[in-house]
Amino acid sequence: MYAIVKDGAITATGNIKQLFPNTSFAGGTANTDFKTAEGVMDIVQGEQKDRQYYFVTESDIALVDGVPTQQYTNTAKRLNDEDAKDKDGNQLYVQVWDADKEEMVDSSEKLVNQGLKTPMTAQVKDTANKLLASTDWMVIRKYERDVAIPSATATYRAAVITECARLETAITNASDVDALAEVMQGQNWPKED
Repeated sequence: MYAIVKDGAITATGNIKQLFPNTSFAGGTANTDFKTAEGVMDIVQGEQKDRQYYFVTESDIALVDGVPTQQYTNTAKRLNDEDAKDKDGNQLYVQVWDADKEEMVDSSEKLVNQGLKTPMTAQVKDTANKLLASTDWMVIRKYERDVAIPSATATYRAAVITECARLETAITNASDVDALAEVMQGQNWPKED
């Protein structure tokens, strides 16, 4: 995408054919001299934060330091769970089928809008479970037949559990989305020997 910049303002945006519909170019592309003479500049992309942690919406194209820039609004996603409410602020509940009434009715379970911390904690626990799964049989063997767990395996399992606990605590203590992203990017799972 391109923008035509005249007198410090963007006057039009689009591709070259849209901006100059009645002009043909050798090789089908406008050369640098033509673009410079007509004030045509490439539109650069503004900051887009990680969509796992932010809602990113496209805004206007604006001049930033003389460069046409596609702007984005980055809105942090909710960190913590919160009760789901209707437009009047009333608590919403999980709906269940009532066969006697032949309709959906509220249960006693509150409907909750999950924040980022809930799925991130679940992800960390899932990773720990997957890392431990390959040696779970040794724990069962120890319990059922009192066969010793090799010390390297016991050390590895303890390190996995320690890292999981560290991450869960760090996720809980994250004060904002950027802190949570830093926690998730700083995972340091042990390697199995």
